[in-house]
Amino acid sequence: MESYIDHLIDPRGWTEWIDTNKSVVRRPYYKEYKNRGPGAVTKGRVKWANVTADPSIASNFTVRHFINSDEWIPADVPHYLDFS
Repeated sequence: MESYIDHLIDPRGWTEWIDTNKSVVRRPYYKEYKNRGPGAVTKGRVKWANVTADPSIASNFTVRHFINSDEWIPADVPHYLDFS
């Protein structure tokens, strides 16, 4: 979220994760929000892509909410709890 994504990123954006025995296929769950750069163009993304323009939805994936960082990351470690 709010990241610069360069042209090196595959335009499909994401691939399914295949178990080492190739019997289980898992799709990562993620949200894209306000990314920029040539790799951030969402045209051509996989059909199951999750892109949102709604900050109330995207905020669930911020460092503060997704990993409860305000409870364990020391204040002197640079990070954004919420959107930049």
